[in-house]
Amino acid sequence: MKKRTRTIIIVAAVAVLLALIVVANLKSKSGGGTEVETRKVKYGSIVSKASATGALRAKAQVNLQSQVMGTVAKLPVKEGDWVDRGDLLLELDRRSYEANMLLAKSRLEQAQLSHARVESLYNAKLVASEQYEASRAAREMAQAQYDQAADQYDKTVIRAPISGTVAQLNIEAGEAVMIGTMNYSGTVLMVLADMSRMQALIDVGEADVVSVAFGQPARVFVDALPDTSFAGHVTNIAYMPTQNVLSATQQSTTFEVEVTLDSTAPSLRPGMNVRAEITTAQLDSVLVIPVQASGRRDVKGKETETVFLVKDGKAVLTPIRTGKTSETEMQVTDGLQPGDEVVTGPYKKLSKLEDGDRVNAKPAKDSLPD
Repeated sequence: MKKRTRTIIIVAAVAVLLALIVVANLKSKSGGGTEVETRKVKYGSIVSKASATGALRAKAQVNLQSQVMGTVAKLPVKEGDWVDRGDLLLELDRRSYEANMLLAKSRLEQAQLSHARVESLYNAKLVASEQYEASRAAREMAQAQYDQAADQYDKTVIRAPISGTVAQLNIEAGEAVMIGTMNYSGTVLMVLADMSRMQALIDVGEADVVSVAFGQPARVFVDALPDTSFAGHVTNIAYMPTQNVLSATQQSTTFEVEVTLDSTAPSLRPGMNVRAEITTAQLDSVLVIPVQASGRRDVKGKETETVFLVKDGKAVLTPIRTGKTSETEMQVTDGLQPGDEVVTGPYKKLSKLEDGDRVNAKPAKDSLPD
C-alpha cells in the first residue's frame, strides 16, 4: 500500500513538472518579455516640409521720401486711393526753388555770353590761354549750378513710381517735409503698394533652409484668416542670416525666404502675420518607417542610425540609412526590407531596450492593415 502511494506521488510530481515546462514554453513562445508596439516596413510616400513664420508684404512696395525740404502745397491723394504710375502724389512749395533756378539760369546765360567773347578774342590771339581757361571754367560752373537748381526744382513734385494703392499716408497739406541725414532717416511721406501681388517673408531656421530651393511649392496661412490658406512658391532665399536672440546665452540663426502668393484676396494687408509650409521634397513608393522607430545608438563603437527589428521574439539592433523625413515618417534607403517588423514604442520601453532583449510584440494601434 505504501509502495503504491509512493508511486502515485512520484507520477503526480512528474506531471506537475511537465505542466510547468509546458507553461514555460508557451509563455516563451507568446513573448514573455518586454511588451512593445511594432509596425511593418512597407512602401509609402514622404512629403518633407519646412515651416516658418513671418509677415506679408506687397510684392511691389515703395516708401516715398522727399529729396528736398519744403512745405506741402498740394496733396491730391488720400490713404486707400489707387494711383497709376506717373500720377501726381505731392507738390512742395516751389517758389524759393523756382527763384534759385531763375537766378542760376541768368548766371549761366551771362557766363555763356562772356565766354563767347573771350573765345573770340582767344581765337584772334588777343587774350592769354589762362584767361580763356578761366572763362570756360566759369561757364561750366554756371552750368552745373543751373543743373543743380533745376534738379531741386523738379524734385518738389513727386509722382507715383509704380501703380498701386496709397497704403499709408504720413503727411498733410501745410506740413514741413524733412530730408534724411546721417543721423536722421527723414520723413516717409507715404507708402505705395501694389497689393494685387502679395508675398510672405518668413524666417527659416538654418537646419531647414538647406533644403529650400527656388520654385518649391508652399502653402501660406494667415493668422487673421484662420480658415483660409494661399498657394505660393519660393522666389528668393537670403544668403546672409538673421540673428534672433532667444536669451542672454542663446541665439537662433534664421534666413529670410520670400514666398510669392499665386493668388490674393481683398482682405490681405501688408504686415499681417503668416505661417508658411514649404514642400521641400515629395517621394513616392519608398520604404518608410515611423520617425519614432529610429534612433542614434552605438554600434561597434560608432554612433549610427538604428532600429530594433523583432526576430524570433527578440529585439535585434539593426543599423539603417535614412533619407527624407516628414512629420511622422522617415525614408529608409538601406538596412531594411518590406515586411520587416520594427519596434515603434512605447518610448520609455524603446529607450531602454537592448540588443537581444526578449520582447512581446503587438501591432501599434495606428498600424494599417497589410
